[in-house]
Amino acid sequence: MASYSTTVLPLILIPCTLVWLLIWIFVHPLRKIPGPFWARRTPLWQVYHVYRRDLAAAVQKAHEKYGTVIRIGPNHVNFQTRDAIDPIYKAGRSMPKTKFYDAFTAMHPNLFSTRDEEYHKIRRRQMSHSFSMATLLKFEDRFGKHLHRLFSNIEQQMEGQVFDLKQSVACYAYDVISDLAFEKDLNTQSNPAANELPPIPDHIVIGTMYGMLSSLLPYSMRVGNKLPIPSLQKLIQSRQLLSQKASEYVNNAIENHKAGEKETLLDSLLEAKDPTTGAPLTPTEVSSEAFAFLVAGAHTTSATLGLLFYHLLHNRYAAEKLTEELSSNVPLYNEGGKEVSYSGLESKLPYTMACIKESFRITPVFTMPLPRLVANPSGVDIHGFHIPQGTTVSMVSQALHHDPGFWGGDHDKYIPERWLDDAISFNEVMPFGLGHRACIGRNIASINILKVFCAVWRNFEITPVNKYETLEMDSLGVDEKKGPLLCTVRKRQS
Repeated sequence: MASYSTTVLPLILIPCTLVWLLIWIFVHPLRKIPGPFWARRTPLWQVYHVYRRDLAAAVQKAHEKYGTVIRIGPNHVNFQTRDAIDPIYKAGRSMPKTKFYDAFTAMHPNLFSTRDEEYHKIRRRQMSHSFSMATLLKFEDRFGKHLHRLFSNIEQQMEGQVFDLKQSVACYAYDVISDLAFEKDLNTQSNPAANELPPIPDHIVIGTMYGMLSSLLPYSMRVGNKLPIPSLQKLIQSRQLLSQKASEYVNNAIENHKAGEKETLLDSLLEAKDPTTGAPLTPTEVSSEAFAFLVAGAHTTSATLGLLFYHLLHNRYAAEKLTEELSSNVPLYNEGGKEVSYSGLESKLPYTMACIKESFRITPVFTMPLPRLVANPSGVDIHGFHIPQGTTVSMVSQALHHDPGFWGGDHDKYIPERWLDDAISFNEVMPFGLGHRACIGRNIASINILKVFCAVWRNFEITPVNKYETLEMDSLGVDEKKGPLLCTVRKRQS
């Protein structure tokens, strides 16, 4: 005689499954929007591709197959076209951040992770002075100090030695950010092999994976801390290590801070007051922003430089035009012993800027979906689709930057000349995000990237070890070239 469970359970499960399928097929408000089979049914599709470190490429391929508007989650719509930028990222508080960003809070919400718009407004106002171009240019000698060390390291490789250019610029970027943020000279460039960089990518991976399952937050993070999975525990330990470093640096900065002095990016926060209570910010609040400096400021800059050098080292035509422009406008470093000032550099170097913009386009570094929540009770119309309240909407820069409808059939080719056309604006891409939640560190990145790129390319003739290397991306939300960028170098004489 069959047991109760074997006879009754199917009678319950079968109709429930049928009802669920009917809802998905005929009732779900997003049912007409296509997408990968599993993406339309579970957020685990995104988690899977984050784990594989190919989410950006997977979203781009899905757009190629299903069109410019797709679902990458049961209640998540992703757009590829430019006309979606403004309604998603420039709509203010009617498009707030989703719970995805809670997964990036390691100790306290910071400017990037907070979903509280009023909190964000106050904090950005408190930090904006430190990140203004006028303030950063006062620190230009600090950029120069670390750039000089980068020069010295590269010069040491001039006897035919093979070195990793990607690692060299990563050490530079980490040193600069630490100096600007904390006035702390870590000097990882003195011996890159012996000074291991902090495990920033691990924090990004675990944040993105938890964020994709935002409905389980914060419980998933609490459970994850206890799961005996070595790879997961390694990611968690990396985040804890970064938190500890940020707190250590901040405590040191607090001890050495003198009222009225503006020597670091943290100084404005150290003197900021809570607008309600008048109390100074707590060390934890300051540390949370310092944590973001380490994660975003160092890793995104080094990843961008690594990709930029890759593109020019593997594009002979663009490299020759770049060399010609720099030779005509930028003196060699040993002619006066001082690097060129950032001020006015962009206007003198149109082709160089086109090379940088094209690198941002073809291989964007910040490739998280950057989700927003439709808060308007009446929903919103985007690219001919009505999106109801409560839906998550997003854009992935990798897909936007490779929209063949705008960039053409050669969207996957590195062609700086496309940016010499005045009809194309840099607002067509979003390497730093857009709208009022755009990256506050854009000016730091701009100074670093242009100064380092110009100085290194102008003064050194760099040759890749593998001239036919195919670019592979390590995609974890903040992308970078997979593996090293092995090169040999010799000094330019003119």
